[in-house]
Amino acid sequence: MPSGEHATARRVVTAALRAGAAWIHRNEEERAWRELSRMHGVILACLPIGAGPATPSEMIDCLPQPLRDWAPLDWSLLPEDMGDLIVLENDNELTEQAFDAGMSYLEALYQDDGRFELGGMWLPAWVRQTAEQTERTTFRQIRSGSQADYEAARAMLTEVPCGTEQALIEEYSRRRAPRMDVYEAIPKDRIFQGKDASWWWPCPQCTYPMVLRGGQLRCEYPSHQGRFGLLQDNANKGKPPSVTGVSARSKTAAVRAEGVLCVNWAVWRYITCPGLVEVALMLWLERQPGVRVERWENMDEWDIGVYLENGWSGRVDVKDHKAPQTIIDRPPTGEIVVVPNYRSSQVNALQAGLDPLRTPDGRQYAVFTVNRFKAAVTKRLKGEPA
Repeated sequence: MPSGEHATARRVVTAALRAGAAWIHRNEEERAWRELSRMHGVILACLPIGAGPATPSEMIDCLPQPLRDWAPLDWSLLPEDMGDLIVLENDNELTEQAFDAGMSYLEALYQDDGRFELGGMWLPAWVRQTAEQTERTTFRQIRSGSQADYEAARAMLTEVPCGTEQALIEEYSRRRAPRMDVYEAIPKDRIFQGKDASWWWPCPQCTYPMVLRGGQLRCEYPSHQGRFGLLQDNANKGKPPSVTGVSARSKTAAVRAEGVLCVNWAVWRYITCPGLVEVALMLWLERQPGVRVERWENMDEWDIGVYLENGWSGRVDVKDHKAPQTIIDRPPTGEIVVVPNYRSSQVNALQAGLDPLRTPDGRQYAVFTVNRFKAAVTKRLKGEPA
């Protein structure tokens, strides 16, 4: 499949999501109507002449229908969940599918001058902020120092997504990390307001505040499976509600929200969560005798530089995307591509898509899951072919 087809589909999904977000804010935000018209134009520019909804009003009528029913793309060549996407339900609500798609398929939109088209800060971050935009704005803050400063900052963004102001200051000092303008008050949709206090609940995997919606707690990162319910039993007793659905493998506990800050949504989505897999792999490699690890080498030219005493070396890029084509469209610099174990079904498609390509310095790509890459390193340390 040509990479351009997948990129076009991502632009259609992005415009549909932004149109849906604008529609539900139309009563309190007058700029929403302008956004609807602009996103209608983006969609028409992606489709054959004469195809698609003729007016913004017709586009709005289409949003409660699967995308494949009104956007004529070759859906047989695209991920099934893209074509199944329904943006709106009950006229004024975004579907869970919409949030998941926003996590996976957002494409950067640009103005005529080549700058990012953000659609106004009134749009929610999940529908206007892409990985590329987040990395540019955040990394600009931390690339001005040394490699050590950069590593400390990246590790802090991954390992410390939340904390009180005093706790964050202590972490900055302990890690010798540069100050970063990315921490803010916990969003209201992640806080339970009790009689005398407010509370939030960390995701068991990333420790970021989970969303509270309809008496349910959930982490918005697709691969984080923690789902919990809240009982209002303690609501009038000055205590946090009880949590249901807790197990030995997945549990959470209420934390007082007063004075707590967390990284902004975009940093959490595009830096913190992917960084969890990167840091876990780095720590494993650092524990292996005979392995030297360079974290985010050359200011993140690739995620991990791996150097063995026997002379073998590899440049690793860790990728966590819902669709392999997203990685193929933007090939990494490192020749070793590692995906989380829960993305094992992507390995063959990703390897096939990268086989015709080369890194900027001409190397062939090799694709592994985390476990398979660990096994390959273990073999090399024993002097065996991987």
